[in-house]
Amino acid sequence: MRIISGKYRGRKLYTLEGLKTRPTLDQTKEAIFSSIGGYLNDQVILDVFGGSGALSLESISRGASKAYIIDNNIEAIEIIKKNKEALKVQDELVIYHGSYEQVLKRLTNIKFDVIFLDPPFRMKVIDELIEFIIDNNMLKEDGYIVAEYPKEDVVNKNYENFRVRLCRRYSSSEVLILERE
Repeated sequence: MRIISGKYRGRKLYTLEGLKTRPTLDQTKEAIFSSIGGYLNDQVILDVFGGSGALSLESISRGASKAYIIDNNIEAIEIIKKNKEALKVQDELVIYHGSYEQVLKRLTNIKFDVIFLDPPFRMKVIDELIEFIIDNNMLKEDGYIVAEYPKEDVVNKNYENFRVRLCRRYSSSEVLILERE
């Protein structure tokens, strides 16, 4: 796995061994970032299931000023810390170890430009997470919610004051990008 664009382009990232995480494919990452504008100048990012931290680190490479990562897996947290240190993004990356429910409640006072939702495929929580984000007004106007989930899952795509920016299948997953109007 590597950073595909921006100031850290080409830098390799550490990942978890085995099948404990499911990295977002480069093709999928490129489609996501192209859909939300490519570069994220001074934007604030939330990555709710961080894995290796690849989406947050890609965002920082593309100009995001701050990224917050949540993950409950201690092995994933250690990998994210290794990647944070390797890229020397100490000030730009904030890592939270804990359940997404607990940590999200602590972050409701922050408004994000982009929120990534890429839970383990066995978890069926996309709709619940989107509703929590909307109910707690965690997304800035013109912000994006980017969700990746198994292509066979049925996910609500109709939310008041949001439009579907992208909904496309890639390999075994589907990516949904909602834009706040």
